[in-house]
Amino acid sequence: MKNSVLKLILSLIIIFAAIYFFQLQSCGQTDNNNRNAGIARLEAEGFIVQPDTFSVSIRATGNLLAIEDVEIKTPVSGLVKGVFFEEGQNVSKGDLLVLIDNRSLKAQKKGLEATKGTVINNLKRKEELLKVEGVSRQEVERVESELYNLKARIEELDVLIDLSEVRAPFAGRLGLRDFSLGAYLSQGSVITRLLKDDILRVDFHVPAKYAALAKPGQKVMIMSAARTDTVTAVIYATLPAIDESSRSLQVRARFDNKSFSFLPGDFVQVFFTVSHSEEALLIPAQAIISEMHNQVIYKAHKGFVKKQVVQTGAHTRDMIEITQGVSAGDTVVITGLMGIREGVELHFTHLKTNE
Repeated sequence: MKNSVLKLILSLIIIFAAIYFFQLQSCGQTDNNNRNAGIARLEAEGFIVQPDTFSVSIRATGNLLAIEDVEIKTPVSGLVKGVFFEEGQNVSKGDLLVLIDNRSLKAQKKGLEATKGTVINNLKRKEELLKVEGVSRQEVERVESELYNLKARIEELDVLIDLSEVRAPFAGRLGLRDFSLGAYLSQGSVITRLLKDDILRVDFHVPAKYAALAKPGQKVMIMSAARTDTVTAVIYATLPAIDESSRSLQVRARFDNKSFSFLPGDFVQVFFTVSHSEEALLIPAQAIISEMHNQVIYKAHKGFVKKQVVQTGAHTRDMIEITQGVSAGDTVVITGLMGIREGVELHFTHLKTNE
């Protein structure tokens, strides 16, 4: 009898425990259902990915230089005998600009040429006498040495006479002058400045990470800081090394300036394209989420949210190029990303495109 009572009590305890456990489980499921009911359907804005033309440029400050630029200086000292140019004049290569008085040089040359004739005749006589042993070989060599020195002095005077006639080394436009006819100019005095500015160079720097893109033939856009004109220049040379202090590469481009719209010495803005694609896949920057070492997005997949790791490329402030992880036609979630989870039913309240 006692055992029967114990068995009955034990059975009741087991039954009540089972009922209590079942009730707890039911409550838990109800709570989970209630919680999931809040995110059972995500309403958000979406962006439809479509191929588009995409270019990214960097901007640099450039300095304009004439393709040829030189200060013409007096190669020899002397009085200015003649001035044969006007300030600002266009000149051709070889045009005479200034004549330094060279009369004494020419007089010295005439005297040496007369002496040279006498020495030549003397050398001929010595050579004839040498044949009959009338003079020594040393005497003939002495006269030969005298003739050689005379020729060298005459050549030197020819150089000085040539330098006294200051000519334009190339075609271009002349600058100003600060002396007058009859002035005495010391060697090295500035006569004027000559520029060939129908072609201009522009020097600028690009960050080291874009150095490989700065190749000869690459086009850049130039905008004057002083004017609103723009022009396209072509890169033709770079320094062979990265500047260690700025971690940038010096680049040089050139362009035609036959209209003389740009002036050497001006600062310009240089726009250098670092990325260009005719079929780029772009999404708004707000759609990208950083997770650990990955960049992820959330997109629609059969009516539900799908998480996707992506690879990014070039970007602007608003748009980012996706090189891997999305395809044309995908719809990317761009709002409601704070509490988003993969697998939630998705409904778009508004769809945007890059058009």
